[in-house]
Amino acid sequence: MGQVAEKLTPGQIARVRQRTYLVEEIIKPKRVADSTLVRLSCVDDDNQGQPLEVLWEKELDPEILTGEAWEEVASKGFDDSRLFSAYLNTLKWNCVTSTDPKLFQSPFRAGIRLDAYQLEPLRKALLLPRVNLFIADDVGLGKTIEAGLIAREMLLRKKVKEIFVSCPPSMLLQWKEELEARFGLTFEILDKEYMKRVRRERGFSINPWGTHTRFLVSHRLLIDETYVGPLRDHLGTFRSGSLFILDEAHHAAPSSGAKYAIDSKITRAVRDLAPRFEHRLFLSATPHNGHSNSFSALLEILDPQRFCRGVPVTAKHRDEVIVRRIKEDIREIQGGFPKRNVVQISIDGLLADAPELRLSRLLQEYRQTREERLKNETKRKQAASGLLITGLQQRLLSSIEAFARTLKVHRKTVKRQWEKLQEDSAADVHDLRTLDLLTGIVDSDDDRATLEEDQLQAEEDAQFEAASSATLGPLEDLSAKDLFAHEQKLLDEMTEVAEQSRGKSDARTEKLIEWVRENMCLELGRPGAEWNETRVLIFTEYDDTKRYLVSRLEAAINGSDRAEQRIQIFHGPTPPPKREEIKKAFNTDPRKHPVRILIATDAAREGLNLQAYCHNLFHFDVPWNPSRMEQRNGRIDRKLQSSPEVFCHYFVYQQRPEDRILQVLVRKTETIKEELGSLSQVIDSNLAKTLTQGIRHEFLDSLESEIESADLDDSRRSAIEQDLESARQRQQELREQIDHLRTLLEKSRKSIGLSEEHFQAAITSSLQLMDVEGLQQTHDENGLACFTFPAIDERSGADPTWAETMDTLRVPRKRDQKLWDWRHSSPIRPVVFEDPGLVGDDYVHMHLEQRVVQRLLGRFTAQGFVLHDLSRACFAQAKDSIPRVILLGRLCLYGMGAARLHEELIPVTARWTDPEIREKPLTPYGKDTETKTLSLLDDSLLKAGGMQLTQEIISQLQQAAAGDIHDLLPHLETRGAEYAEEAEQKLASRGAAEAKAMREILQTQQKHIDSTIKRISKLNPKQMQLDFGDEEDEIQQLNANKRYWGKRLEEIKEELKTEPERIQELYTVKASRVEPVGLVYLWPVTG
Repeated sequence: MGQVAEKLTPGQIARVRQRTYLVEEIIKPKRVADSTLVRLSCVDDDNQGQPLEVLWEKELDPEILTGEAWEEVASKGFDDSRLFSAYLNTLKWNCVTSTDPKLFQSPFRAGIRLDAYQLEPLRKALLLPRVNLFIADDVGLGKTIEAGLIAREMLLRKKVKEIFVSCPPSMLLQWKEELEARFGLTFEILDKEYMKRVRRERGFSINPWGTHTRFLVSHRLLIDETYVGPLRDHLGTFRSGSLFILDEAHHAAPSSGAKYAIDSKITRAVRDLAPRFEHRLFLSATPHNGHSNSFSALLEILDPQRFCRGVPVTAKHRDEVIVRRIKEDIREIQGGFPKRNVVQISIDGLLADAPELRLSRLLQEYRQTREERLKNETKRKQAASGLLITGLQQRLLSSIEAFARTLKVHRKTVKRQWEKLQEDSAADVHDLRTLDLLTGIVDSDDDRATLEEDQLQAEEDAQFEAASSATLGPLEDLSAKDLFAHEQKLLDEMTEVAEQSRGKSDARTEKLIEWVRENMCLELGRPGAEWNETRVLIFTEYDDTKRYLVSRLEAAINGSDRAEQRIQIFHGPTPPPKREEIKKAFNTDPRKHPVRILIATDAAREGLNLQAYCHNLFHFDVPWNPSRMEQRNGRIDRKLQSSPEVFCHYFVYQQRPEDRILQVLVRKTETIKEELGSLSQVIDSNLAKTLTQGIRHEFLDSLESEIESADLDDSRRSAIEQDLESARQRQQELREQIDHLRTLLEKSRKSIGLSEEHFQAAITSSLQLMDVEGLQQTHDENGLACFTFPAIDERSGADPTWAETMDTLRVPRKRDQKLWDWRHSSPIRPVVFEDPGLVGDDYVHMHLEQRVVQRLLGRFTAQGFVLHDLSRACFAQAKDSIPRVILLGRLCLYGMGAARLHEELIPVTARWTDPEIREKPLTPYGKDTETKTLSLLDDSLLKAGGMQLTQEIISQLQQAAAGDIHDLLPHLETRGAEYAEEAEQKLASRGAAEAKAMREILQTQQKHIDSTIKRISKLNPKQMQLDFGDEEDEIQQLNANKRYWGKRLEEIKEELKTEPERIQELYTVKASRVEPVGLVYLWPVTG
């Protein structure tokens, strides 16, 4: 039975159940007969930080460790030098420290091609005691990679144990794939199917959020109590070691108010969840919607200590937590992004009765006639009628097919009303927001985004029917009836033209097919015509136009080589697995996959990476929303685009009046991009208002002028500039920032000591331990150097669990593909050790967190291997004439939960002399000679072959090992104590500085809230109305904020007592130890 716990104190190192633990807490029994409850945290490399509670007296083998087992070093002879090198390097690569927040680990443990600018979010995150950071970089700069670097670094430093990512539904699979391939992080997508599965397997009472440590969840589910309720239960009021990553975080910002932004459902949901997480990471290229109170509310959700809703954001606090760079600035400074060419394809010389031109004139006349008839109706009814005509016009500009189908619905409804001849036969329109599909589309975060095409079409038709019916108007007098009869005639005429033309190729389609022939398939039209490797992405807003495009292009390419495999379709109802399949196909080398044309609706405009082998894009129709057009362009104009230039094409009918305005919209999109980057959405509402009543032929000049001059109003521009854009790094500052980051990266590279040669050697050593052939270098068809990886799972007697691990080296499995069929048809892919800079599945980038690598190198830190298989001593030959000896230990400083606050390898080097002639104990080298010795160590351990030591020398070294350790150990322990003291001082200084900074942050917030309360209390009613609006929702929101300010002031008083102390506790050392690493002899090649 266990020892009596009288001598047990917190901070001691104990051995329990064959593992080593830090004693965290001791709870004495209330009665003599009871046992002592001891809370422990594991310090072993292969189980670090895992908690354990034991009744000390009841344990069979508890032991308080008072020293380290140095006597076991070299007790079993010498290890192979390459094996020892792999062990030593694995320890070195896993060392972390909190003493210097500028030393990075995660960039060297990720499968990415890293640009220095991407390290800025990581640099800022490591300066924060609690990581609350907003990555507001432009579209296409790699925010996912930046977030992954932070998440991986936090896991390495044991600051995070659980990660929850929320993103739009269409991005779930892409996030999952990126995090696993790039960072070795496996996530589960928590959805209806996952909940059903875990409850079926584990019982209905199981909380699904507790079944894994990393989850992905869609934004939609954050407002569904079925999913959020169990999440709240899992998190409690605060969950230590948890990280919340919110992608497209602007969805959580209050919006919709004209003067004062109002909380939405998602705002309230995220505000409730976010404080339950210890760390928060928000991502958005468009974090500001022009409302200062909305921006401050979003920042308060991120970091309630620094910000408070409705209270002005201070530049100092904002700059501590926000990272914002614009793509054009990065491209100017360091390149890496393509030059964008916007290409106008002009269409001219059409006959006057061409359907596209004639329908434009007829619709204009129909609009004027209808407006004349409804001029005495309510403003709401006139507005609804205007939306209806604008919706018809948008569809006409997209395609005659889309126009014809919608016109049919409208005409049918009007005919029905005409036949009834009832006055006011339909009620007035009470809420124009119910007619959103007349002129808008379903966004990816809309609940209707995944509806089947026919279901969404039915809802759109229903809205057109409602608008048609509600805007019929009375037909009391003769004039109204005459006008209505003329409307009927125009409807009949438009229907006749549209029905005759739908399904036929129009001028745009002919131009598009001509472009395909010239750029993709020169002999298009000839049977078996061959395609080149060019790919093209074609966008349209409407499913009708998409179907029309598919039919015309399929007809055009019919008979060419593999015609049936050349076109893929991506739209809202495309299921997530199919979306991934299409994305992978489009990003696969064109020599390996036949797809050449991707036709997409705007469901594909956000977040998807389609740039691997495509640099041509067509806007078949031009969206009236600049940010939507910019999002489309961003699918190919982004990081890892291999072409130096991308081409974004659009069509203009020179003879059609509406197209003059479309030209202006395209120019405006480019102007906005240059001035505001991805913040174009903040003026979308201004343009939307300008275009509410459509493109009217008689007002083209004024409409063109309005769009050209469309800008943020002064208050919004001022708010954005003050709140956000002043945080943006301008080019000179960005140059300095990037140069500084390069310096930090090189410093970190030297500190971790990771080289490709050592990395490959470590993997090879682990494979050899398994009696498996090592890596074999080869070259692919492009001449890229790569390696073939042995099929570990297929060798005789292989551990069956290796099969799943080796699956990470195969191409991703297709949906519904049977496991064994997939494994049979998907061989192990070639591996590379440097990112080739390509998007695709041709290679596997091996990095320290890749699952196969983790399993192979994990052997060198496994307790059983280190204690039983390794002797932890070796010899090697050096190009030197002096025998040398190196004793290696590892200093570890532990904080709360056995978190490693600081680790470093401590070497003591000396000239070795034969004990038979040694007159005094070994004496450590000075600094310069030690540096040379360590340099020889790195070079020598990798070498195989060469002159071998004689058995006599080996025996001599083995007999001397215990005495050599005895001589050098006191020096190593002294040095360890010095290093520990220095590290503790640095940690204490950092803790004190961050505690002081937090105290100042809270005090500053306290003052700002007080001043805001006083300022608002002095405003007269008129000024209140000007500043905050007079809508009931806006007034309610302001009153809610006022109540919250009072509550927040009370919370700050308590946080001033607890938060600084909590931060200092994070850097308090609970225990330290210097553990054995090994003993190395360097013998001269000369003998």
